[in-house]
Amino acid sequence: MSDPEEKSPPKKRQEHPVFTIWVHVGYTILIISMISWIVYVEFIL
Repeated sequence: MSDPEEKSPPKKRQEHPVFTIWVHVGYTILIISMISWIVYVEFIL
């Protein structure tokens, strides 16, 4: 039913540092844009 890869014991997953950096950059840009949109709607409009 399930893949044999899921039943194998978890190995050390070595992620690319560029991938993790881009994930952090994406989340920070998302949070900053949401905060700036809230400030724009509240104070400028």
